[in-house]
Amino acid sequence: MTTLQLEAGILSDVVTQFVTFARSTSRLSLLIKYEGLPAGQTIFNLIGRNFLRRKTSNVPTDEEEYLPMAAAFQFCGNAQLRDQAKTSTTLVLHALKQMFKSERKKEYYVFEDLERHLDQLYPTSLFETASLKLGLYLAKDLNVLGGYRLNAPDDTEVTGFQIGEAAISMADPEAEWDSAMARYMPASAAVLASDEKSVHHQEDEWERIKRLGGGGQSEVFLVRTPERTTERARCIEFLSSFPPPLTAAREERAKLHAQFAESLQTYMRPDLPEELGAMKVFKIREEGGEQQALDRLKQEMRVLQQNRPGLPKLLDFSETERWIVTEYFPRGTLEDNISRYRGKPALALKAFLSLVNTVLLLHEEDVVHRDIKPANVFVRRDDELVLGDFGIVYLPNQPKRLTHTNESVGPHDYMPSWGNVGGRLEHVHTNFDVYMLGKLLWCMVSGNLWLNREFFREPGTDVSILFRDDPHAYMINTILEKCLVDRAEKCVSITDLHAIVIAFVSLIEQGGQLLQEEVPRPCHVCGVGEYHPELFRQANSAFRMRFWNLSGGANDINLATVRVYACDRCGHMQFFKSST
Repeated sequence: MTTLQLEAGILSDVVTQFVTFARSTSRLSLLIKYEGLPAGQTIFNLIGRNFLRRKTSNVPTDEEEYLPMAAAFQFCGNAQLRDQAKTSTTLVLHALKQMFKSERKKEYYVFEDLERHLDQLYPTSLFETASLKLGLYLAKDLNVLGGYRLNAPDDTEVTGFQIGEAAISMADPEAEWDSAMARYMPASAAVLASDEKSVHHQEDEWERIKRLGGGGQSEVFLVRTPERTTERARCIEFLSSFPPPLTAAREERAKLHAQFAESLQTYMRPDLPEELGAMKVFKIREEGGEQQALDRLKQEMRVLQQNRPGLPKLLDFSETERWIVTEYFPRGTLEDNISRYRGKPALALKAFLSLVNTVLLLHEEDVVHRDIKPANVFVRRDDELVLGDFGIVYLPNQPKRLTHTNESVGPHDYMPSWGNVGGRLEHVHTNFDVYMLGKLLWCMVSGNLWLNREFFREPGTDVSILFRDDPHAYMINTILEKCLVDRAEKCVSITDLHAIVIAFVSLIEQGGQLLQEEVPRPCHVCGVGEYHPELFRQANSAFRMRFWNLSGGANDINLATVRVYACDRCGHMQFFKSST
C-alpha cells in the first residue's frame, strides 16, 4: 500500500465513522486495521496538515481519538461523502453571510438561528437537519466562525457559534470550498512541476507593473500574467484605430463605438488576483558568484515545484533567464503588517499555527529554511501565513552546500546565537528554524521588528507586561521560553512546538486560559473586572464547604476544600476545588 493509499484509507475510516455514528475513531482501531504499515506516523502527518484533529490533547498517545476536518472529506476517496460535505457547507456559508448582515449580534448563535435563515434563503427547499449540522461543523475549518462551542464530550456537533468577518468577505460562497481545498495536498500527491507538461513563457511576456523590493540576491516585481498582458495589448491595438472613418455606415459606427467602450473598460478594469504574480529576478553579484546564484535559483525552484502546502504557488520560471514567478500576496508580508497582530495574542497564535504546520512538514524531511523573518512570511486571506524565500534553504543529501566556508547566512537579527558563528554553520539543525519562529511570534504580538537576543522578559519587551490585561499574552511567553534560548540543546523541536501551539489554540477556542496566579482572570459576568482571591479576615482564600445529600441526614454531610475568587468590580464569586 502506498503512502497516498494509506492516507486515503485512514481518512475514509475516520470520515465514515463520523458521518454514520457521530463519533470519533480510536487510534488503536486504526493501528490494528493497518497492521504492518506506518499508520502512527501517517496519522501524525494528517494531524499536522489539518486533515484530522485530536478529540482531546491531554490523553496518552495510545488512547487518542480522532475527528475529521473539512479536508478529510475532500481527500478520503469517497466522492459521495465529499459532495455531501461540500454541498452542506456551501449552504451554511450562504446562511452565515446573510446572518452577518441581518442578524442581531449576540454572544452565541444556535443551530435554530442558522436553520431560520436557510428557510428564508430557500423557502421552497427542505434540508436534512443532520446534513446542515455537518455543514456547520465543517464551516469552522473554513475560518468563517469567530468562535464556537462543541457538544462535550463527543465534540461532533457545533452547539453555539459566532460569525467571523470572513463570512461577509466571501465573494462567492459557492466557490469557497474549492478555494479552501486548493490549499491542501496529500504528501505523496506532490510532484515536481518539471515532470509535468507545463507551458513556460518568456520573461517579457510577464508585464512588469512596479518593483516590490529586493536585496543582494534578487529583485522582485509585481507582474501581470501573459494572458492579461495580451488582453490589454489587444485593447490598445483596437483603441488606437479610433475614430472610425466618417464614410462608415451608421450601424457600423455604432457597433465600433460599443466595441470601443468595451475595450476601454476591459483595459482599465482592476486586475484580478489570479492575473497577478510576483517575479523574482536573481542577480549575479561578484565575479565567481554566478554559479552560486544559479544554484540558489535552482534550489528555490526545486522546493516550490513540489507545490507544498503553506508555500507560495509557483506560476512560471526560467532557469536560463534566472527568474521565477510566484503567486502575488496583495496584503504583503508580516513586515508590511507588523501592527496587524499587535496586542492580539489569540489571533496571532491562530495565524502562527499555519506557519508552524508548514515548518513541521519541512522538518519531517530534514529541510531547514534558515531565513524565517517577517519580511519572508506572506499574509494570505483568513490570516493564513505563507513561508517564502528559499534561496538559502538547507536540503538533505544535496551534492554541495550553497554557502562559502566563511559566509554566514540568515537574518542576523533573528538567528540564534549558536548559529551566528561568523562563518558557515557546518551542522544545520532544525531547531535553527524553531528559534526564528519564536522571534517571529514575538514580533507579531509586540508589533516590533527587533528583539535583542533572547531578552523577551525585559520590562520593555515582555508581552505579558505590555498587554497585561490579556490572559492569552501569558501563553506567548510560555512558548518563547521554549524557543528563545541561549543554547541549542535547550530549544524544543518543531514537533513539540506544534503540540504546544495546537494546545493553546484549542484552549482559546474553548474559552479557557492558563491557570497561573499571575494570569488575570476577566469576570464572566460584568466583563470589566477581574477575579482575585477573596481573603476575608483569615487572610486565606481556602475554605471548607458543606454539602448535604437530599436525604438530609447527619451522616450525609460532605466537606470540600475550595478557594474563593471574587470580581473586583461586580463582586461575582467563583469557587475552585483545592487540595489545601
